[in-house]
Amino acid sequence: MRKRKIIMFLLIGWMIPFLAFAQADSKRVTLRLQNATVKVFFDALHEQSGMNFVYNNEQAKELPPITINVKNATVKEVLDKVLATTSFSYSIDNNTVTLQKVKNSREGVKTLKGRVIDSNGEPLPGVNIQIEGTSQGCTTNFNGEYTLNVPEQCRLVASFIGMETQTLAYNGEPRLDITMTEDSNVIGEVVVDGYFTRKTEGFAGAVTTIKKEDLQKVHTGNIFTTLSALDAGFKITENNLAGSNPNSLPDFTIRGRGSFQEGSSAPLFILDGFETTAQKVYDMDVNRIESITILKDASATILYGSRAANGVVVIETVKPKPGQLRVTYDFKPTIAIADLTDYDLMNASEKLEYERLAGLYDAVPGDLETTYTRQQQYYRKYQNILEGVNTDWLAQPVTNSFSHTHSILVEGGAENVLYSIDGYFDQNKGVMKESGRNRYGLGFSLQYRIKDKVIIRNYATYSNTHAYDSPYGSYSTYASANPYERPWDDNGQLLPTLTDGSPNPLYEAALPNRSFSDTEYFADELSADWIIGNGWRLIGQFRIEKGNTGSEYYRSPYSSEFLTMNDNVLDENGNPTYTPVDLVDRGEITLSDGGYLNYSGKLTVNYNRQFNKHMLFFGGGAEINQQESDSHGFTATGFADDRYSDPAFAIQYLENSRPASSESTVRSIGMLANFNYIYDDRYFLDLSGRYDGSSQFGADRRWAPFWSVGGGWNVHKEHFWSSSSVLDLLKIRASYGVTGNQEFSAYQAKTMYQYQTGRLYNDLIPATLMGYGNPDLKWQNQYSTNIGFDLGLWKNRLSVTFNYYWKRTDGMLTTITVAPSLGFPSNSFTSNLGEIKNRGWELNIGASILRDPANDLEWRVNVQASQNRNKLSRINNALRGLNDQNNEEMEIPGAVYEEGESMSAIKAVPSLGIDPATGQEIYVKKDGTLTYEWDAADKVLCGDTEPDVYGNISTNLYWKGWNLNAIFQYSLGGDSYNSTLSQRVEGANPSYNADRRVLSDRWTTPGQHALYRNIRDYGQTYISTRFVQRDNYLDFTSLSLSYDFPKKWIQPYKISTLRLSFYANDLFHLSSIKMERGLDYPFARSFVFGLNISI
Repeated sequence: MRKRKIIMFLLIGWMIPFLAFAQADSKRVTLRLQNATVKVFFDALHEQSGMNFVYNNEQAKELPPITINVKNATVKEVLDKVLATTSFSYSIDNNTVTLQKVKNSREGVKTLKGRVIDSNGEPLPGVNIQIEGTSQGCTTNFNGEYTLNVPEQCRLVASFIGMETQTLAYNGEPRLDITMTEDSNVIGEVVVDGYFTRKTEGFAGAVTTIKKEDLQKVHTGNIFTTLSALDAGFKITENNLAGSNPNSLPDFTIRGRGSFQEGSSAPLFILDGFETTAQKVYDMDVNRIESITILKDASATILYGSRAANGVVVIETVKPKPGQLRVTYDFKPTIAIADLTDYDLMNASEKLEYERLAGLYDAVPGDLETTYTRQQQYYRKYQNILEGVNTDWLAQPVTNSFSHTHSILVEGGAENVLYSIDGYFDQNKGVMKESGRNRYGLGFSLQYRIKDKVIIRNYATYSNTHAYDSPYGSYSTYASANPYERPWDDNGQLLPTLTDGSPNPLYEAALPNRSFSDTEYFADELSADWIIGNGWRLIGQFRIEKGNTGSEYYRSPYSSEFLTMNDNVLDENGNPTYTPVDLVDRGEITLSDGGYLNYSGKLTVNYNRQFNKHMLFFGGGAEINQQESDSHGFTATGFADDRYSDPAFAIQYLENSRPASSESTVRSIGMLANFNYIYDDRYFLDLSGRYDGSSQFGADRRWAPFWSVGGGWNVHKEHFWSSSSVLDLLKIRASYGVTGNQEFSAYQAKTMYQYQTGRLYNDLIPATLMGYGNPDLKWQNQYSTNIGFDLGLWKNRLSVTFNYYWKRTDGMLTTITVAPSLGFPSNSFTSNLGEIKNRGWELNIGASILRDPANDLEWRVNVQASQNRNKLSRINNALRGLNDQNNEEMEIPGAVYEEGESMSAIKAVPSLGIDPATGQEIYVKKDGTLTYEWDAADKVLCGDTEPDVYGNISTNLYWKGWNLNAIFQYSLGGDSYNSTLSQRVEGANPSYNADRRVLSDRWTTPGQHALYRNIRDYGQTYISTRFVQRDNYLDFTSLSLSYDFPKKWIQPYKISTLRLSFYANDLFHLSSIKMERGLDYPFARSFVFGLNISI
């Protein structure tokens, strides 16, 4: 409680100086007004100087809005500046100033009006228009319009963040419209962190900003793979099982893992200021995204406090723009082709020869019947081969899929009301037959502005997702099928079983099996933005979202899952027979449904003020969240026929099961503050803090403080660099802070009981203890340090960004095992034990190889490189027990939990290879002796899946509307355990098809030097260093070509923009390791055509 009071005192203490500074009276005249009225101007002068001002209200209305920024100036200096280009003069008598209109004084003074637009013809509000050499100026209104009194001849300066500053000559014309273009040399003018928008000059954090135009250059069909292609720091761990499955969410991290198995290392996603799920981001319309900002270090993520340890991805969507009604339509058809280049399977004759060499058809001495049966099996298969049977099983469950995406945006508005309607439909079919993901959504936005002071916005959205899995099952089934087998009879009908008696997977796929899920999502967000004035701004936001989910999994009673193999009962061909299970267990259906309801509210206030060389920013706020969810489900069995698959036709619930349900409620509250100070655009200090409370943690540890401090030096702003034609940017920055992680279960800190509804006692339902609570359970804390610099040379033709970081995650949530005698069914509870350290670096180099503005030509190359190393610095006995359990694994290496070692390390028993004399593997024991016997105790650390360096290489060529972009991803120095060699070559079962190396590289005769053991030994393959290989790879991730039609060609047809594009994704994967990829679902190459038109 004492710590809580101290933190609250510090947060309030931060606010008091700024409130006092903003409102304190001063005898000196220091003014910073923008578009102020005459009354506001003179009232401010009176308040500071004590002087009285006399003027005619009607005449004073002729004065334009007043914009002035002075410090310690005399009243006379202020009046001279404001009235310099007007028809007014003044006189001072003692303590009274009288304003007078001078006759004929307007000769030589003009009232200039105009409008400022961007290159797309959209109005730009907030552009600063100033008479060069004076402080006289104004800013454009909401519609980009301005009015300014100017001399008959002068020069005007138009400036706006993110746009090139323009200086224009004025020669007395009544109107001057200005078109501003984006400044290609600007490197991230502002940073959007989901709470505030801050200038990069004073931002110490490590961030990556991806704009809409960057996203348009890449279209992978998956926003996460797109982010990984554009920023190497957003690392996706390739899922070798799921491949290109459209219903599989990838696993991604930012700057390494920060949790054990119980936690999550995925970043936090923020959509338009509110937390959202990775699944929602995965399913959203990419065309709605305006920008994505990836926040990486503590200084950048601190405002999210307890949720920030794994990084934050902030997504801002497109807001409606003013102007006449506009319609934008985007259409992208896609063709996807399964990538099977990493499969190299035996053909029919090779497979039969492998079976012969493996001894499947050897004569059995003294057993003529078995010998005869084996020979019959061999010649029956050989006869199929002679008849030309060589079934390409890999091609059976896959198809060249055609998908299409449609997106539409209707927007417009005038004066104070803006609106937009957006909708999309995405039919994403996978390369496995009858698999895919259909998505559609609709959104409506309305924005209302009140007197240029208050903006009220509301955005409502609805989306629906239908995901369906392929009835063809796992792709590994087809990779193991024997090519000499016929799936069809002579009449073209599918055979229920193959010649060896095993089920035919294509017959299984023809059954009415189904697996699908449906998700509905609705959200409404209301916000009010009040520009109070004098640098103050107040923003309130409220969001409510509701979702419903449902899924169904059905297996036909005729499925091979409900057949029992009889090894001792053979058919006439000597193959095992199969018997159906009992009717009550035949067929299965699992139904589940759930829902969630989330409320979020935020209130933030920020203050900006610049006076002379000082710039201050203060932001503070609070937010509150509540997340409720529930789910229900059951599994029923016993279907007599697959024509009657409704649960009503089931005989019983799954044996030893009952309908299940669960619910959770999580509440959290947070208070935050940020202070930023910049001196002369050269030196800056950034301080932030947050105080969070959550119901997820122990009753005695519900609250925790988080903070960060950062600073930097804009070297390029120093006077000694002002005349340099080489250096454009050199910013050195550093930060340190503490953040947290709360991606854990809702009730992990509570003592939980379970009702035993099947065990009544005296008409009462007993309850048993499920797990013991922990009132001291608290957040995982991450202590993070980041040092970096940003460099720009030769008008940013060369740009470099570098970050070095190290972070320590303490108090990690782990499961503590207790004695069974204590009566816990799980024998465990959750506590804060363990520590992980991550360190690494990130480098981004961009270079304009060719830049010729006169010919509208630019060629730019970008190289990104990253490294991350993790180490377990402290673990508990529970993890040591888990480590011992993983150490006993015999086929695939498990996770390593050893103090001082990496969590991505690989342990295996050292091997000297295959003994040429016997064909057996020779292992090296820890004492150095050699043996044929494998022992888990002999395992040693022999590799690490984390690469030495990984990243992206991209190039972009632009010429007269044509844009060619290519992205490659690479990884160097990492290791992998080659499961194809261990399970599909050396550990292959000769009853199934396998990698071709099983025939060419296995030991067969004494004295042979072979890579893999005796071909007749098809027992278990143990974890060995022989299968740990260096995995260097290069992926051609994306290639795109687009063309933007010139406006002069399309405007006569009432078309404002027209773009045609082509994308090719995942064109090749080159690796130093030869291993099958896409085991359950194959990888795919995709080719996308695009049409984008606005009218």
